[in-house]
Amino acid sequence: MGTVAGKGDFSASGYVGAAIVNHCATLSFQNFSTSAGDLSLEALLTINGNLAKRHIPLGPIPAGQPAFDLAVPEGTDISLFNTVVIRAANPDQAETVVGTATVP
Repeated sequence: MGTVAGKGDFSASGYVGAAIVNHCATLSFQNFSTSAGDLSLEALLTINGNLAKRHIPLGPIPAGQPAFDLAVPEGTDISLFNTVVIRAANPDQAETVVGTATVP
């Protein structure tokens, strides 16, 4: 499992695991928490955490849920990506990165 770590002024913790079943990939978050408060968050699958390069949106992170799954879009070669970036979902705050996690 990969470990979630906070970025900047934010703290974040938890674990991320990846599962591939019938060519469908899912990232499972466990014990997830962050100091982002009421900030709506989203997850993106990236190469080395670089949002300027190719990234795959995984969707919103459920507020207040320590365990949840995010589906990787069908046809995505997950082996090309190694980092999940957790950031503010509001487009006006898209530069606000709350945390990252290594994809196992």
